[in-house]
Amino acid sequence: MNLISELYQFLFIASIIFMVYVLGDFTIKLYGTFSLGKESRFVLSRGEKIILWLSIAIFFTYLV
Repeated sequence: MNLISELYQFLFIASIIFMVYVLGDFTIKLYGTFSLGKESRFVLSRGEKIILWLSIAIFFTYLV
């Protein structure tokens, strides 16, 4: 049971890191669009969208 708990904690930390990565990428794209005046789009691939939704689910289930 301890192994499952440690694995869940690892997934929780990994989900936080991935969400910070996505938010960082989003803010860089916003900075490029508004401050630098360059046309840039924030696009996630299908795999990144799935991983993001799983990360959000793991984050909220760990907190509850």
